[in-house]
Amino acid sequence: MRKNKILLKMGLTGLALSPTLVQASCGEEIIPLSFYEDISLYSLIAGFILVFAAIFLEKKKVKLGLGVAAVLPFLAWGYVNFMVDYSKIQKTIFNYNVQAEATLANIAEAQERYHSEQGAFITDLKVLESHLAGAHGMDECVRIVELNASFGQWHAVAQHYSSPDTVRWDSTSGSSLKKG
Repeated sequence: MRKNKILLKMGLTGLALSPTLVQASCGEEIIPLSFYEDISLYSLIAGFILVFAAIFLEKKKVKLGLGVAAVLPFLAWGYVNFMVDYSKIQKTIFNYNVQAEATLANIAEAQERYHSEQGAFITDLKVLESHLAGAHGMDECVRIVELNASFGQWHAVAQHYSSPDTVRWDSTSGSSLKKG
């Protein structure tokens, strides 16, 4: 019995430490703020069209139906403008973008190290990952969307899996987050 408990504990410990089973949580995917702005705009337009149509039509049943139908777009507008926590969404997106920028900073460090040794920048992401040992590596929640290098400069674009935004890094000017 004691032997079974020890084997069970060893098995559970092995499962807990297995890299294939343990995935880092990258957070919930964030809906872009422009989506909420579009809902606000179009719901107001639809609501006012229905209200004006109800005003100009003469039949009482149609007026009543249009008036009741106008409530739904105004409810959607009210929800988007009063219930959605924009500051929390903006902070979350900013934090995700900072993680993407940190990954790009690690890539910049590796690129500079490789450029000082070899005289050129790396264009292959797999080769670049092997040179990230001195840096803190690449965040598994950040994907590199684009990596371009020429003889004298390089630029990269990264995106956190949960963020709607991308962050750019240019070897001559640095991160797009710092530019505002």
